[in-house]
Amino acid sequence: MCIMGFIIHNMVYLNLVTFIQPQWIGDSPSSPGYGHMGVFSYCYPDNEKSQYVCSGSFTSFDSLLSDSFRACTFFVGVSALLMLITVAALLLFFCFKKTFVFYFCGVLQLISAVFMFLACVIYPSGWGHEEVKRICGDTAGDYRLGFCGIRWAYILAILGIFDAAILSILAFFLAAKRAKSEVFATTGTVTKSELNGYSADTMSKKSIPIQPVVTVPDSHHERYSEYSQPIKRGANNFQL
Repeated sequence: MCIMGFIIHNMVYLNLVTFIQPQWIGDSPSSPGYGHMGVFSYCYPDNEKSQYVCSGSFTSFDSLLSDSFRACTFFVGVSALLMLITVAALLLFFCFKKTFVFYFCGVLQLISAVFMFLACVIYPSGWGHEEVKRICGDTAGDYRLGFCGIRWAYILAILGIFDAAILSILAFFLAAKRAKSEVFATTGTVTKSELNGYSADTMSKKSIPIQPVVTVPDSHHERYSEYSQPIKRGANNFQL
């Protein structure tokens, strides 16, 4: 359980970085413009300040470039929020059965994986926006990146899909294993009626295997019965 919590903690960090960092796509040596973009923000270099100036905020959907970027922002943000809830749900181990908590965390992680997958699929459909073409060139379009390149945050998002899916499978496996152990623990208790051969549920007599009992005859008695009579007859014959 501690290992699983550590992995989920790292997964939350990965999702938050993926959501915040504007490094999903960016310029390349052959691109006509300069800048990079994330799910909700897009940044351009400011020569006067010698730094990148970013625009767009996830708190204001009107500041986003297109519906594709809005949908991607929603799915990635909800995915990160679900992973945060999963970490908080680990405290439920003190209040509820472990089987329920494992199932609950597994469902949250599965939904998080699905949402991240939808975000990664929808995001390229917004590459035809004018702001993207400003950086990547006129050859950029829906699912065509033009002269830009994929940055590390997009790769982390793809890895996040597999991480959340694996954690979900692990949670379901632990829940099933825990449920099986609980069943064994419940059926393993023996009541007084079961000791007498009756079931507590049906109150019917159980079939109890009878062990064979082996009796050993008295060896002293056997010797006496075998040798006492011939000796007596021999004595009679000797008298005759």
